[in-house]
Amino acid sequence: MGNLAACPVLAFDSENRRQPEIANSDNPLESALLAWRQALGDEHVVTHPERLDEAARTTFATRQRIPAILRPGDRQQVGDSLRIASSHGIPVYPISKGCNWGYGSRVPSGDGCVLLDLRRLNRIVDFSEELAYVTVEPGVTQQQLVDFLEAKQSRLMLSVTGAPPTASLIGNAVERGSGKGIYGDRFAHVCGLEVVLADGRCLNTGFSRYPGAKTAPLGRWGLGPSLDGLFSQSGLGVVTRMTLWLTPYPEYLQTFCYQVPDGAGLGPLVDALRELRMRGVMRGSFMIFNDLRMLSIKQRFPWRLADGRAPLSDEHRQVLGKRLGAGRWFGEGALHSPSRAVGLAERKLVRRALAGKVKKILFMDAGKARWMKRLAPLWKRLSGEDMNAMMEMAFEQNPQRGIPAIQPTKLAYWKKQTRPSGATVDLDPDRDRCGLIWCAPALPFTGEDVARAVAIIEECLRGFGFDANIGLNFSSERMVEASIAILYDRDQKGEDERAHACHDALLKLLGQAGYLPHRLGIQSMSALPPAGDDSPAVYDALKNLFDAAGILAPGRYHGVGEEGGCRV
Repeated sequence: MGNLAACPVLAFDSENRRQPEIANSDNPLESALLAWRQALGDEHVVTHPERLDEAARTTFATRQRIPAILRPGDRQQVGDSLRIASSHGIPVYPISKGCNWGYGSRVPSGDGCVLLDLRRLNRIVDFSEELAYVTVEPGVTQQQLVDFLEAKQSRLMLSVTGAPPTASLIGNAVERGSGKGIYGDRFAHVCGLEVVLADGRCLNTGFSRYPGAKTAPLGRWGLGPSLDGLFSQSGLGVVTRMTLWLTPYPEYLQTFCYQVPDGAGLGPLVDALRELRMRGVMRGSFMIFNDLRMLSIKQRFPWRLADGRAPLSDEHRQVLGKRLGAGRWFGEGALHSPSRAVGLAERKLVRRALAGKVKKILFMDAGKARWMKRLAPLWKRLSGEDMNAMMEMAFEQNPQRGIPAIQPTKLAYWKKQTRPSGATVDLDPDRDRCGLIWCAPALPFTGEDVARAVAIIEECLRGFGFDANIGLNFSSERMVEASIAILYDRDQKGEDERAHACHDALLKLLGQAGYLPHRLGIQSMSALPPAGDDSPAVYDALKNLFDAAGILAPGRYHGVGEEGGCRV
């Protein structure tokens, strides 16, 4: 087992600290840039207008300006960068890899923020096969960890997300993103955060604050108050290291998928799935998504079929749905079983619980996948269909097996009337001016609530002329995390404004029904109703304690729910 050493508390008078000289200047930014260049090196302080313009792109309209990009190479340089920012009063916005498409990408929540790009902190610091954990820095991506585990011939698997393989593990976890597998609730299965505060001080959470603690990567709470949650969806500190827990690849894993013919069957299906989840039959995260989500991943909007009109009519959805098997909703998941015998018994329980509520339920395991691949050439000659491609999606490259996928990113291109030339191999929704805004309400895990929320979503998006592209992520026993993709083409005049208006209206309608978001984009940090308690004052006190100069990620989640929105 590896051992994590606690980071030292950074003090301004430390003999071991680099002390970048802070030049005097009437212009605070110019003075800070001089100090940053001394601390990081000229090549890691970016001010070229073209690079700054690239960093300010996202999948919806923004006005934020980025005056510079800092690229520290280690925790020490992160602390130096923040200390300089605090002393000059320059706001800073940290990012890991900038793949937060649909929520703001790399763009800061406030104007004039210097971007603190952490991609150079890309080390896998510690790993234990026996105790199933890995400790990483913010620049470590999903694919990097998967490749690392493969090189180690590890039997452990990562809970991957719908984000691309190039997305940061820490970035997604601190944003409380959801993944596949047993540890679908990502932030509930991390510990040992190393955090740099706005004034350069450093702290470790849990047992990791004690040098040499053997349980640093193993327990979330440590001794005394637990601080981990303060640095999730917040602007109180910069996470520069984190331990993620992994799960052993099960002795018998089977993926499954099914269809729901119409929307009326959604509520009963959700109630049946809740019972399976509560009883531990389905231990991992799973999803239900509608036909429009499936279509948007497989193709672009059928402008010719729809005679250039959007959203798709029910008639056109039925025509396209026949290619998908004529279902209005689709479900997927996996059973993680200690043996084949247990897995087959669990499969029977799932079939029995879903009987009469779904159709075409298909279970797939490694043996069946190999058998079907052998039949693929014959099947293609007879039907013209590529069974190999189907097997990759159903099992071999299924994210339920801990394999990150680029396919979900394709949905951002749904409304692009012409596919950008580089988008077939290099997906970049920011570069290609794809229109994507996510709305992410949290719902109770009941059929009644899910059906009610879906009705609100469909009516609102239809009213604004958008397709109701809906996914439902079931990563816990009691709550559903919905994701609604408002998709459009940013090159079409007026679409940015219409998409923003639709998002704001939907957020308001869902909030009035009691379905508040579990995650916000940078454009909607002040969109929630006022809090009904004293939390705004408490948040202000915490912000003043951790970031007295108010320079770290101003406006990001801090003050959400205050009357009048964010104050910082």
